[in-house]
Amino acid sequence: MSCFFDILKYMKSKYLLFLVLGTLVVTGCNYQRPLTDFDFNDPNIQIADTLENVDNESVHVVLLYGQSNADGVSHNRILETKQPSVFSEYSIGYDNVLINFYNDGGQNTSNLSFRRCTLGCGCGDAYFGPEMGIAQRMHEKYPSEKTFIIKWTFGGTNLSRDWLDGSYRRGNLYDSSMDFSIKCLDYLLSKGYELSIDGICWMQGETDTFFSTTRRYYKDTYAYVRFLRHDLSKYQEEIKFIDAGINEEKLVWLDANKINKAKKQFANESELNEYIDTNEMGLTSLGEPEDNVDRAHYDSGSMVKLGQAFGDKLIGE
Repeated sequence: MSCFFDILKYMKSKYLLFLVLGTLVVTGCNYQRPLTDFDFNDPNIQIADTLENVDNESVHVVLLYGQSNADGVSHNRILETKQPSVFSEYSIGYDNVLINFYNDGGQNTSNLSFRRCTLGCGCGDAYFGPEMGIAQRMHEKYPSEKTFIIKWTFGGTNLSRDWLDGSYRRGNLYDSSMDFSIKCLDYLLSKGYELSIDGICWMQGETDTFFSTTRRYYKDTYAYVRFLRHDLSKYQEEIKFIDAGINEEKLVWLDANKINKAKKQFANESELNEYIDTNEMGLTSLGEPEDNVDRAHYDSGSMVKLGQAFGDKLIGE
């Protein structure tokens, strides 16, 4: 009997994966390419020198990692229709919040330069992610201080086998995201900034609901965060890790509650760990676009709230 249920779970997982990949093609964000197509450790990646030199100016730094709901597959055009005032504000951005982003192996980037954080920093220039709500909250809290967001994301990826190597060691995605982040941080230091890393924002786990990686998510998270804090310790000893739950809406992600249970367990183990209960917040992924609903990714209003929730945790509210 247990074998029968294993087969059933396998079939359901394959169906959900097919549904997600189909959705991603419709949105125009191509996650179908195998990870082997991407050069994750390209030594030619160098941060563009676009900032003025400063004299020991203290600034805030936010690191944003994860898969597609960190990447951002929420539509700019739908946000414009449903929340025109927010759309207008986010389209302009904030003069004291800059972002350097490298999404999906280079499919959408800021050209390796820090630029004003506006709409279009998602999986493509027609989409946005949680960086916008983060930028809003950081601007509101620190209107006279600069914030730099460093974003490295890749949709459809697995913590256990992509970010890690399947054996609790650093994986290709981890190495690439860290290489990019360190180059950004070193560049900021070279321009004369004094860095305060306010936190690491992590929105991931959907792909880990498939197959056997679900049961090891806590141990994978433990290993992943340990590597992050170790490799970033030369910039700051204690760094906050802010994790967001994945959608538990029925027929969206199989075993999402198990992933969220692991996230909560990890968050409860240290004051440096934070958890955002996206389900308690009522975030949804069942309404947009109306003509072809994307169940895998947050609706535009929910993405705004997700970013704001990250921002609230970063500033301690």
